[in-house]
Amino acid sequence: MSEEARKAVEAMQEAVDEMLEHDAKLGLKVVIGDKHGNPKLVSARYLVRKRKADLASVRNKPSKNRSKQSGGDLT
Repeated sequence: MSEEARKAVEAMQEAVDEMLEHDAKLGLKVVIGDKHGNPKLVSARYLVRKRKADLASVRNKPSKNRSKQSGGDLT
């Protein structure tokens, strides 16, 4: 992945994280795609907790190529 593409992906992920945290504070639910691509309604609070746990596990796991890891899948 090029440096420009990597920065674009990071900016998009940051925007999604901010939106989810905002929605979680309001107690809202969001629509995501399940593993088959079908829409699924889940609480934003759940996704924020899952994202933080996924990021923590990536940080604690030794890896040769950390920069290539996405930081977790939200589905």
